[in-house]
Amino acid sequence: MKKSVTKALNIVEQYGQASLSPEQKIFNALLKKLETERQLLAAWQEMFPLQQQLYVSQYQPLMRNYHRLVAQLVHLLDDAWSAKGLSRHDQEKISHIICSVSAAIIGDSDAADLKRIYRMHGGGDFGAEEQQQDAGESRQEADVGDSAHDARGGEHAGKRKKSAKAAAKEARQQEELHNASQSVREVYRKLASALHPDREQDPSERARKTVLMQRVNIAYDKKDLLGLLELQLEIEQIDQSRINSLSEQHLRHYSKVLTEQSAELRDEIAGIEGEFRMRFHFGPQEAMSPALAMRHLKSSIKGMQQNINALKSDLLAFEDIKNIKAWLKSYHI
Repeated sequence: MKKSVTKALNIVEQYGQASLSPEQKIFNALLKKLETERQLLAAWQEMFPLQQQLYVSQYQPLMRNYHRLVAQLVHLLDDAWSAKGLSRHDQEKISHIICSVSAAIIGDSDAADLKRIYRMHGGGDFGAEEQQQDAGESRQEADVGDSAHDARGGEHAGKRKKSAKAAAKEARQQEELHNASQSVREVYRKLASALHPDREQDPSERARKTVLMQRVNIAYDKKDLLGLLELQLEIEQIDQSRINSLSEQHLRHYSKVLTEQSAELRDEIAGIEGEFRMRFHFGPQEAMSPALAMRHLKSSIKGMQQNINALKSDLLAFEDIKNIKAWLKSYHI
């Protein structure tokens, strides 16, 4: 989307006009908000395939390699646990390390021996823990379902007792929704009337209108009022004077549709952003943007490679039990 197109839809103050009306100001503010949200969504959509490619080609192989090395460390420490010269406290430390490091990877491993070692060192039955977690989640879902059922029951009771004032408010809301929908349809009809390719005799003009009509249909299917207005501006069906002369009623209807569009854009942005947050365990309050997400992934790749190099060095050193004993002295449970 070209920034200038959305700006051209702004209502501007006319000569002799004291100021824009409240509805005009709301309309302009929504256009500005949508412009920002559309640009942010476009940035996420541009970044996400690149991030996904980097994640699959570099991060995932490194993670698998790291997990493989951690499994080697677990086996090595398990063998060292029964070595001569280790105190009871040393053995407790080894068991603590084994449970700590294996818990992070055991869910990604089908190796029965890794789970066996985990249980032997006090980690419990991993499969049973998973079942308990699943059972807990099922109970929570059931509780949520019961609560929802109770809420629906209360809602139905509320509907039976609905006051005349509440009924009137609901009727107004339904009428506003209908009028907003009709406003979108009105813009669509004007565009379709001007661009329908079947009415065009010239082949090149018919091809141009076919492409434009496809864009109109896509925007209408998405209830994308902003896209439809931009198309009207593009084909010069509307101009600044038409925009400035939009009635207060039209502006209210347009603003309602644009508000819904803004909410849908925010949901779409949140979905892409949320997938990244979940993948890399980012909290909901931590700053996030497409650029930050890519920088974090590159930093994670670099950090994972450093962890692998350090783990390889430890595995070589731990082949000698003396090095394990020396390391355990500085390890605190």
